[in-house]
Amino acid sequence: MTDSNASRVPTPTDPNLLSAMHRLNLKPLWDLYKGLNTREPRFLEPMLWRWSDIEPLIDRASAEVDMAHAERRALMLSHPALTGTTFTTPTLSAALQILEPGERAPSHRHTLAALRFVLTGDGAVTVTDGKHCLMEPGDLILTPAWTWHKHYHPGKQRAVWLDCLDAPLCTALGTVFFEHGPGPEDSQLPPKESDTALFGGGVLPQSAVISHEHSYSPLFRYPWSSVSNALDAMAPAADGSRRIRYVNPVDGGPAMPTIDCYAERFEVGRTTQPTRASYTAIVAVVDGEGSTRVGAKQFTWKKHDIFTLPRWQWIEHTASAGPASLFLMTDLSFVASIGHLREERKAPGQ
Repeated sequence: MTDSNASRVPTPTDPNLLSAMHRLNLKPLWDLYKGLNTREPRFLEPMLWRWSDIEPLIDRASAEVDMAHAERRALMLSHPALTGTTFTTPTLSAALQILEPGERAPSHRHTLAALRFVLTGDGAVTVTDGKHCLMEPGDLILTPAWTWHKHYHPGKQRAVWLDCLDAPLCTALGTVFFEHGPGPEDSQLPPKESDTALFGGGVLPQSAVISHEHSYSPLFRYPWSSVSNALDAMAPAADGSRRIRYVNPVDGGPAMPTIDCYAERFEVGRTTQPTRASYTAIVAVVDGEGSTRVGAKQFTWKKHDIFTLPRWQWIEHTASAGPASLFLMTDLSFVASIGHLREERKAPGQ
C-alpha cells in the first residue's frame, strides 16, 4: 500500500527552475509557506532605555548640537533587530527631544501622526495648528497627521519629552509627506475650542461636534494632573491595577487613529494579572519604581525609564515603590480596526 503522505513530502526544487523564476522576480511559495504563515505572531525582544544611561548623552547633545543646525534635537530609540531603520517597534518609533530655555524648533507638518509626552522641564510650549499647549511633566501633547506644529521654550529649565510617531506604518504604506514651515500664522488658522471646554466631564461645546471633521482628538493637551486625579479616583481591579484610556472627547475613540494611549497605576507589592495581546507598546515610567516580566525576561525600572512591550508575550508588572505609574503608547486601536486584535489573561495562580 502506498503511503498517503508520501506525495506531501516536498522535493527539492530544480535549481534551473529557481534560476528562471529569479530572473523574473518570482519566488516559490511551496518553499516559503511555513515561514510566511506562522501559527502565532513573531515578536521582538523587549528593549529598555534607562534614564540614568541616557541623561549624560542628553547633556552632551544639548551642549554640542545647535538648534540653528537641527530641525529637531532628538535622540531616536532604535531597536537593533529592526535593521536598516530607526524604528522602536514594527509600527511605532520614539525619540527623546530636547529644548533649552530660549530655543525654538521650527514649524513643519507631516503625514506621520505624533505625540509628545513630557518627562522634564518647565514652561516649554508646543503649538499645534495655532493652539498653544503648555508642556508640564506628565502632559500628553498631540500633533496629529498633517497639523502644523512647532515648539518654543520661554521657561527656565531644560525640557525633555518623549516623541512617538507612527513612522513605521506610514513608511510601509509609502504615504510619508513632509512640508517645512513657516506655514500659516497662528492667527490665520481656524479657531479651536479651548482645552478646558473639551476636557469637561460629559459635556462638549456643540461646535466641537458640528465642526470636527478629523479622525483625531481636538483636545491637543491632556494634563497629567487630571489623569493622575482620575487614576486616584478609580476603583482598582482585582490585582490592584488601574488603567485609563486617553480618548477623543468627540466620539470616545482613540486620541489618534494609529496611536492609542493609556495610563496605568499599580499598588506597591502587588503583581498584575499576566496578559498577552496582539498589540505592541512603548512605555514611559511617570513615577515610582518596579519591575516587568515579558515572557522569560524580567527587568526593573525607575522614573523616566522607557521600555517596549512586544506582541503576544505574557506580561506582568510589579510595583516596588509608589505611586508607580506608566504611560503607554500603543497601536491597539489600529490593530483592532483591521480585525487583528487578540487578548488573553491568565487566571489567578496560573
